[in-house]
Amino acid sequence: MPAALTNANIAPKSAAAAAAAGIPLAYLGAQSQRDRDRASAHTTIDPKRDYYAPCALLLTGSLLYISYYILRYNLGPAGILATSIGLTVMGAFECILLVGFALVMAGPLNVSFGGIGTAILKLAAIAIFCDGVNTWVDGALLKYAAGFGRGIFGFGVIGIPVAAGVYWTALIYLFDMDPGDSWMVVVILVVYYEIVRTILVVLLLKWVLTMGGVPASSIILPSIAGAPPPNPMVEQVNELKEKKLLVEARQYATDNSRGAEIGLINAWYAAACPNVWYEMSRDINGHGLPYGFVVELPKDKDSRAKCYDALKHYWDTNKIYYDATSLQDNGEPYLMPGGG
Repeated sequence: MPAALTNANIAPKSAAAAAAAGIPLAYLGAQSQRDRDRASAHTTIDPKRDYYAPCALLLTGSLLYISYYILRYNLGPAGILATSIGLTVMGAFECILLVGFALVMAGPLNVSFGGIGTAILKLAAIAIFCDGVNTWVDGALLKYAAGFGRGIFGFGVIGIPVAAGVYWTALIYLFDMDPGDSWMVVVILVVYYEIVRTILVVLLLKWVLTMGGVPASSIILPSIAGAPPPNPMVEQVNELKEKKLLVEARQYATDNSRGAEIGLINAWYAAACPNVWYEMSRDINGHGLPYGFVVELPKDKDSRAKCYDALKHYWDTNKIYYDATSLQDNGEPYLMPGGG
């Protein structure tokens, strides 16, 4: 009998025949998370969704983030460079923590962020864009509701909804997630984002800004206990510092032949005043014109009294009219008389 005919007669005709013949069958199991990620990575790349949009978010977020501090503290070229480097390092560290957490949580949350490269780019872009938006929101909160915004809880009450909106919209678009299914992912990522962001702001932001030349006394950070309503005079002086409208009085008076005022300035320093400044105005060409004093008063009661006495003596000697109530010590940290 020919061999070909013999083989044909004994070849299994069905799964039952194969089983009877002892030949194992290969069954396909359910896809694992790794299989789904590999499949996603090998699907057709959408440049707009996978590259252009994340890069645009990353660039926009970075510009928003850095520009706020440039404008808020009126930074010069050196300050802009130093602050930009510091904020970039701070943002990179934040992205490492956030992206790592998101990738670790992908399995338990039963979601796929696709290929590892595009996933890192997209998640980092969302975090930095969220930072930029939240920085301006926090700035508005500090300006218009400072007592509320300075506390960590107030800092997060507005930040969490803003971050949730950014994450939810971005996850739906960038990762093509179902709006309903993505909500649990958003909640977990946003809570972790706010925790990481708050810790980094409290621990590192002051160092970054002082590295850029911002006076430490001008930097307002959230605190655990919050803060009382701001002192209007302190806010005014901080704003003058930020706008570079305060110059040291003794040196300026010496350089500009303001001898009549040097005696008063020296008397304030002799009374232990930490700082005496001229408050400057700027003309259209940027030239400074002094029109008032800003005196940082000592804390000692007797020393403070000497500061007011020196001012009274100056006014009386130069026959300058004044209201007696302006010489009453009301406990403010600064004395801001006219006479510059």
